[in-house]
Amino acid sequence: MCIEVDGLRLPENGQGKKFDSRRKMGYFFSSHTRSNKRSEKAIPMPLSRFILNKNLLLVFAVSWVSATSCLAIEDLNVDDLQSQIMTAVEKVVPASVAINDGGMVFSGVIVSSDGIVLSAGHAVKPNRRYKVLLADGRELRAKGLGANERVDMAMLKIENPSRLPVAELGDSNSLLINQPCISISFPGTYVKDRGSVIRFGYVTRPVTSNEGMIETTAVMEPGDSGGPLVDINGRVIGIHSNIRKDTKQNYDVPINSFKQYWEQLKTPKFFEISGWPSLPKLGFRGESESNGVKVVKIVDGGLAQASGLKVNDVVQAISGRKVNSSKSIYYKLVSLRNSGESQVEFSILRNQKRKLIKLNLTKEEVLEKPKTFPELRDFSKVFKSLEAKLDNAQVVIKSRLDEQSQTVWGTRIFRKGRGNLISKSTLVGTEPRVQLSNGSSLAAEVVARDPKNDLVLLQVDFRDVGGIDLSRIKGDLAEQPGRLLLMPDAEGDGSISTWGSNFFAVPRTRASGGYLGVVIGSRDNKVVFEKVQDGAAKKAGLQAGDVVLKLGDKSVRQRNDVFRFLSNQDVNNRIEVTVRRNGEEITKEVILGKRPAEVTRHIADDFDGGKSIRRDGFSRVVSHDADLRPEQCGGPVFDIDGNFLGVNISRFSRTRSYIIPRTLIKEFIDQNAS
Repeated sequence: MCIEVDGLRLPENGQGKKFDSRRKMGYFFSSHTRSNKRSEKAIPMPLSRFILNKNLLLVFAVSWVSATSCLAIEDLNVDDLQSQIMTAVEKVVPASVAINDGGMVFSGVIVSSDGIVLSAGHAVKPNRRYKVLLADGRELRAKGLGANERVDMAMLKIENPSRLPVAELGDSNSLLINQPCISISFPGTYVKDRGSVIRFGYVTRPVTSNEGMIETTAVMEPGDSGGPLVDINGRVIGIHSNIRKDTKQNYDVPINSFKQYWEQLKTPKFFEISGWPSLPKLGFRGESESNGVKVVKIVDGGLAQASGLKVNDVVQAISGRKVNSSKSIYYKLVSLRNSGESQVEFSILRNQKRKLIKLNLTKEEVLEKPKTFPELRDFSKVFKSLEAKLDNAQVVIKSRLDEQSQTVWGTRIFRKGRGNLISKSTLVGTEPRVQLSNGSSLAAEVVARDPKNDLVLLQVDFRDVGGIDLSRIKGDLAEQPGRLLLMPDAEGDGSISTWGSNFFAVPRTRASGGYLGVVIGSRDNKVVFEKVQDGAAKKAGLQAGDVVLKLGDKSVRQRNDVFRFLSNQDVNNRIEVTVRRNGEEITKEVILGKRPAEVTRHIADDFDGGKSIRRDGFSRVVSHDADLRPEQCGGPVFDIDGNFLGVNISRFSRTRSYIIPRTLIKEFIDQNAS
C-alpha cells in the first residue's frame, strides 16, 4: 500500500507523522572593473582605523534598541513566514533595479517617487550617467549624486521620473540576531526574463567590527552591490556591500547610515565621513592603562556626560565584562549591541573607589519589536517530518567517469515500464549503480540522455514501490519567488532554500564546454593548432601545426567555428577531429577534458564545493539559493507542501543553483521511456 504527497508515492510504513506546518520553535562588489582594488580590502576592519594617536582612542558605542526588543522571540509558523516573505518580495521587486554604467551591471533600489535611488559607494561615481532597468521593462536614465567609498554608500537620481515604484525605508538600529531578512537584487548581471533574484536569510550580527555593517546569511555575489536588504515587512534595512569566503558572511551598509548623511548624498560629489555612522560616538575619549581605560576627555552634550562619567575615571568593566584596553571596550560594545542590550553599565574607579554608572542609551519612544527565530539557524529540522516522507524520492548513484568513481544524486520516478530514475547526465558515467541504505547497491541501465538539458534517464529494478508519479502532474508550479523549497536527503536532514526567480533560459557558454587543450591560430586563411597543450588533444595524437578541417561532421573555416562547436560539447564527450598534416588527411578520436580551473581574484568564486562543471545551456530553469554541492545535482526539489518542483541541475555560482522544472522532466521521460 502506498501514500501520496502530490504525486509522490511512498511505502505505507507508519514512519513519521503527518506534516504540520504550524510548529513551535522555542563590500560587496558589482560586476564591475572598478571592484578589484576594493576587493583586496574586504577584510574585518582593525581597531587601528579608529586610533587618533599612539595611545588616544575615540571610543564608540553602537545603535541601541529598547529593552523589550530582545525578547521578541516568536513561535515560528512556517506558513505565515512564507507568506510574509512572498508578500515582502512582491512589494519590493518593482523598486529593485539593475544599474548599467555602459557594460557592467550592479544593483540599486528606488526609495522616493521623485527618483532617488540608493546604491553602493564603490559602484557609483558622482555626475556619471547610468541606465536604470526596472522590473516592468522600462529603461530610465539616472545621474550619480553623492558617494562615500569608505562607508560604501551612494545615491543616484532618475531623470524625468514618472510612476516610479518605491521601497519603504526601515530602521537598521532595531535589528536583532536571528531576525529574518531578504535580498532582492541582480547577481551576475541583468537577465530580463529571470528578473531580480531572491535570497532569504537571517541577521547574524546587527552591527559588526567590519565597518559597522550588518552581517547576514542572505547570500550575495558580484552584481548584488547596491541592492536592497529588506526585513520581513518589505522595508529596506541595508544596502549590499561586501562578503567573506564563508557563504554565511554577507555584509550590508545599515540604512540608518544613509539617513544620517542624506543631505550629503544628494550633492553630486564624493564626501568624507569620520568614524562609522552606524557606530555613534559615546561621548568620551579614553587612554589605555593596565587596569582599564582612563577617561581623558568628556564631549559636551554626549551620553557619557549625561550619565555622570568624568575625566580621570578609569573604566574597568562594561556590563560585568572586564576591559583593559581601548580595543576591548570597542568589541564589548559591539557584542552588547548584538545581544539586544538597552543599557550599558560602566564599572569605574574614581578617586580609588569603585562606582557603577549606567548609560541609558535607549530613546524614550516605543520601538517596534522585531521578530526573531533562532530555529532559522537549523531551518531544515523544522521540516523533519515532511523530509522523511520525501526521502524515498532521492537516491545516490555511483559510476565510473574519467577513470574515477563518481557520485551524484538521482530522483526516483514512479512509472510502469522502463525509465524510473532521473539524474545529471554529465555526472553519470559507465557501470552506474544505485546505493541502498543497507550498504548494498542495484545495477542501473542508461536508457537515454538529453545533452541539451544535461539529463539522463536510467532504469533500476527497485525492490520497493516509490518515487514521483509524473502522470498526475499537470504543468509547472506557478512562479512564486520567495516560496520555501525543500531538498530531501535520504542520509541526512535535507536542506531548505528559497525560490529565487522567474523561469528563464540559460545560454550555453565556453565555461561549461569540453576542453580540447589547444591554442587556435590562422595561417593562409586556414585554421591551425598553434600549440597543443597537455590534455585531450595531445592524448589523441594531435600536433602543433595541424590544419583543422572538421570537428565531428562540421567543417571548420574560421576560428569561431571551433569555439562554437566546443561550447556545445560536454566534458568526456567523444568527438572526431579531422586535420591535414604534411599533406595527409588524418582523423583522431578525442575525449574532451575539463577546462582548467578559473584563475580569479574574486572571493565570490571561492566557496566550498565550487561550481558545477556543466552549469549552463539549459532551455528552462528556475534559480534558488540552495548551498548545493555539484554532486548533489540530480536530486529532487519540493515546496514545503510536498509539491514536486523539479530536479537540481547545476550549482551555477555562489548565490544561485538551478532547477530543471518538472514539465521538462516529464517530456524527456515520455519521449524516451517507451
